[in-house]
Amino acid sequence: MNNLAIAYVTCDKYEHVWEEWHDAFIEHWHDWDIPVYWCGEEKPAIDDDFFQIYHDRVEPEHWTTKLKTQLEQIPEENIFVWLDDMVQQKSITKEFNALYEWFITHEADSLRIMMRESKAVYEPEVALLGNPLYRLALRSPYLVSYSPNIYRKDFLLEILSYADESPWSSELEGSYRFWRPRRKIYAYHIDGWVINRIVQ
Repeated sequence: MNNLAIAYVTCDKYEHVWEEWHDAFIEHWHDWDIPVYWCGEEKPAIDDDFFQIYHDRVEPEHWTTKLKTQLEQIPEENIFVWLDDMVQQKSITKEFNALYEWFITHEADSLRIMMRESKAVYEPEVALLGNPLYRLALRSPYLVSYSPNIYRKDFLLEILSYADESPWSSELEGSYRFWRPRRKIYAYHIDGWVINRIVQ
């Protein structure tokens, strides 16, 4: 896919989820020509076909700075951010292709592919493959989300540049930082397409 990369974002202490994530990824994504960047820490990637971007180990409160440093080394303009504990349960090839085409055509800032209900506030935008694609309302909570999410890299780097913080703080504070100017933030739901293996 043109100008798209997958960033698998992890840390060494979550090594116990890598094999399950990898096996599911290979089963459901093996026929897709998208580069995968392993944005981990000091331990090597589980697959030699992934592009390793090493980083010193960090505490959770430095997560945004770590990820920003790694993303700056990725040449593609759009990034599908995939956190380590989100293990795929089924293929979404058809939906993903349509979503990425829509993302490009409409010059979106981000488009999250949700696997469950959200506390975000939605406004209906369009129907895509018979299901609604939503725009997040101006003052919605969770305008920033690290659920599996297609990001315009410039926008994601802007998010990560605000503060050195944990992913959870970045999501909560991001709801206030990005009210103005209004961004093109969208959501599409495919229930159960991934499952969260680690609950904070």
